[in-house]
Order: sequence, then structure tokens, then C-alpha cells
Amino acid sequence: MKSLNFLKSVYSNFMFRLTTFIVAGLASSAALAIDKTDLTVDKSGGKKFDDIATNIDNTVQTGASLLIQIVSVGGFVVVALSLFQIYKASKDEREKPMSAVVGLFVGGLMAAVGSVMWIMKNTLLG
Repeated sequence: MKSLNFLKSVYSNFMFRLTTFIVAGLASSAALAIDKTDLTVDKSGGKKFDDIATNIDNTVQTGASLLIQIVSVGGFVVVALSLFQIYKASKDEREKPMSAVVGLFVGGLMAAVGSVMWIMKNTLLG
């Protein structure tokens, strides 16, 4: 039984190494097919630094808009949860709704800032 387990482990080890060798060979075929590199050829497709800077600027503006929208939606969610907490506290006189009032204030500010920025962007930029 011990020799059978040994043979099985030798076979498994051999198959693992063979599979690794085959996968490495298949993966390296693309790396071995590299042509000579000519450093004088323009590979940028006519792009200049201004084009790259414009793309980066557009990406940053899109990311900032997304962040503002997420904060605004989060503000509306905080307002809704705070209003629910105030409603729940009004039904149960033992609770003090101070945290809900603070949440209502903070959520309102979050929603207001995002909404005002969205209105200003649409008004000024069209």
C-alpha cells in the first residue's frame, strides 16, 4: 500500500511538472515572437502631450462628477434614515432623537452641496 501511494505521488508530481512545462511553453510563444525594435519609428499614432493631458483632464472631471453624485445620493439616504429615526423616536418617548437630528443636518448638507454643484455645472456649462 505504501509503494502504491509512492507511485501515485511520483505520477502526480510528474504530471504537475509536465503541465507547468506545457503551459509555460504555450505562454512564452508570444514573447518569443517579438520583432526587432526600431526606436526611430513613431508608435504614438500622432498623439502629442496635449492629447494625453486632455484625456487625463477629462478622466479627472468624470471621476470628480461621479464622487459628487455618490456623496449627494449618500446625503439623501442619510436624510431618509434620519427622518425614519425621528419618526421612530416620536412613537417611543424613551428615545432621544439627537443623533437623528445631527444625521438630518449632515445628510442635508451632503445632499445640498452635491445638488448645488450639479445645478451650477449644468447652468454654466450647459
